Amino acid sequence: MESCPSVKNILLLDSEGKRVAVKYYCDDWPTNNAKETFEKSVFSKTQKTNARTEGDV
Repeated sequence: MESCPSVKNILLLDSEGKRVAVKYYCDDWPTNNAKETFEKSVFSKTQKTNARTEGDV
């Protein structure tokens, strides 16, 4: 079933990489430490992107 796209988690991190809201739907990250490590790696890859403050109309 790897050919079918799926949502494994949803992350909402603040500008410092801290959790605002998270939801994990699978056990790919079984411990809290593994989850926090994953979140830090996602943040380090995305922290330099330009976040928009207003929606595009």
